[in-house]
Amino acid sequence: MSTVKMKNLLCKKNLEWIAIIFFSTLSLQCSRDADPSTPILVLATNSDYGSYTCEILKAEGFTSFAWDSITGSHFNEAYLKSFDMVILAETALTTEQAALLAGFVRNGGSLIAFRPDKKLSSMFGLSPLDGKIQDGYISIQSNNEVGKGLLNENLQFHGTADLYARVEGIEVATLHESDSGAGKFPGVVFNIHGNGVAMAFLYNLPKSIVYTRQGNYSHAGQEMDGITGIRAMDLFTGGFVNTSKNTINQADEQMRILTHGIEQMSLQNKPVPRLWYFPDSLKCLVTLNNDGEDSKEEEFNQQFQDVDSKGAKMTLYIKEVELISKSWTDKWAQRGFEISGHPDDTRQATHPDWITMDSVYTALEKELKDAYGVSSMKTVTNHWFVWTGSHADGTLDFSAQAKIEEKHGIGLDCNYAHYDNGSPHGHFLGPMGYDQGNYTGSGLSLKFAGADGKIINVYQQLNNVYDQQYMEHKDQDGYYNAFKGLMDRSLQNEVYSTISVRAHNNEYFFSKVPLMKMLDYANQQGVPVWTELKYLEFLRAKEETAINDITWRDNQLTYTLRSRLGHENGISCLIPYTFNSKKIVEVNLNGNPNNYSIREIKGRSYALVTIKPGADYSFVIKYDN
Repeated sequence: MSTVKMKNLLCKKNLEWIAIIFFSTLSLQCSRDADPSTPILVLATNSDYGSYTCEILKAEGFTSFAWDSITGSHFNEAYLKSFDMVILAETALTTEQAALLAGFVRNGGSLIAFRPDKKLSSMFGLSPLDGKIQDGYISIQSNNEVGKGLLNENLQFHGTADLYARVEGIEVATLHESDSGAGKFPGVVFNIHGNGVAMAFLYNLPKSIVYTRQGNYSHAGQEMDGITGIRAMDLFTGGFVNTSKNTINQADEQMRILTHGIEQMSLQNKPVPRLWYFPDSLKCLVTLNNDGEDSKEEEFNQQFQDVDSKGAKMTLYIKEVELISKSWTDKWAQRGFEISGHPDDTRQATHPDWITMDSVYTALEKELKDAYGVSSMKTVTNHWFVWTGSHADGTLDFSAQAKIEEKHGIGLDCNYAHYDNGSPHGHFLGPMGYDQGNYTGSGLSLKFAGADGKIINVYQQLNNVYDQQYMEHKDQDGYYNAFKGLMDRSLQNEVYSTISVRAHNNEYFFSKVPLMKMLDYANQQGVPVWTELKYLEFLRAKEETAINDITWRDNQLTYTLRSRLGHENGISCLIPYTFNSKKIVEVNLNGNPNNYSIREIKGRSYALVTIKPGADYSFVIKYDN
């Protein structure tokens, strides 16, 4: 079928026939005889959070991509043709650069762009209009192949969206000025251009994900929520988050539009395998931590024994080393519990600064090493969640605290917590109990990004089930139900979440009964309860796992999986189960037939193969009718 006929079909609104005809024929039009082993090129800088695209790809399990700048001298037609797909961050383009990208797509390439330069408008089937939408919403259209399986509900974005009229192509998502406003303009579009395909987010997806997860950068270092002390939660005041969306993980759902777009575009070249979110093939994971302030070691014994009896493990954040002996910490560390620090800068709670917070970390590190032989803190929570919002020179930065932690070798931060009691703004983080959800719009742990756009090597872990939030309301049922709601939605509704539970020792009088119910429910559902450190070690093992050398010939997909860090739990590979009317009939791992399971995830079917981290693997996957 000719490109002209396909374009005519696009102008009609027969989406079903578009999907059938276009995606069954486009693979035949690719001009390359052999596909490159690295399919995706990310063209981005730190500007406007472009490099955060790489963090989103890794979170979604894509490892086979290159990151480069469009300004390099090697950026030419031959270089682009060595990749199947280009993802272009928000970038102002020269006429020559725009022509080069248009030619790449026209000759069979695939392009995804975030808030693209208007020079590329026609490639996406768009005509520019005057006006913009700031901090609006999108609604995914599920009647097309990209949107299929994703939530058909309004999702918040942060940043600026440009307005266009759609001339041709498919509207994957629609823009709305407000949650209740009618959608009048395209928000995400998908279009055929020549022999290739082009997809555009008409807002800056990576920037929106960073702001949704980390909060309002303009509130850095300011008291906003009326609760004593500057905390990360101050960044979510003033209606920054639509709390009615907390139960749907709206940031994660927008990242999956990108995933579906990549997988749909890959139909013209080859299947692209990726990694699953959680350990093994789990649909949820629980971590448990304990602020150990003001308690002696004998006061921890009952709680630790109760947790251990359920097969769970817990992180203890110690504030006063003189209250706990080395023999006691050694005993519990040997049983798999984590011993780390609880830095206390509450003397500066209302005006925390970089220099003092940095010195607090340094001092506590020395105390932990001297008292327990703990060489460094790997995960951390600050006392009162005190959050520094400026650098040593006074420059405001909503991620400054994370940069202090990176400096000290900390890999995971638990300072974002669901606590808003006593605020004059009411429960600005959202409802309590079963429908509490995640106010960051995410159930996944991604790294922080700085105000300068650079990725910070510290994972953000939302402490989403916080005992004090419920203890102050004498609401044991609410504390348990917040946990149960997160787990139920993760297991049953594909609102995938890591659940981080906090249970202070000095509040165990309140939390014991609901906490034991949580651990029993997790056991019933087959969901393990880990320390924050074990979870961090899994995240690092996943990050150091790479899928390379992807080739597709004669209905056979081959690739290598190189895993550099070991972990006692497995990492699962997601392999598209169907590809252009063919499906997997055999999986070979290191030359031998290997079992696999089939799972539908967000409307798409995958074969799941779980590997043991810390080794190299060779995959050969055969497809047939």
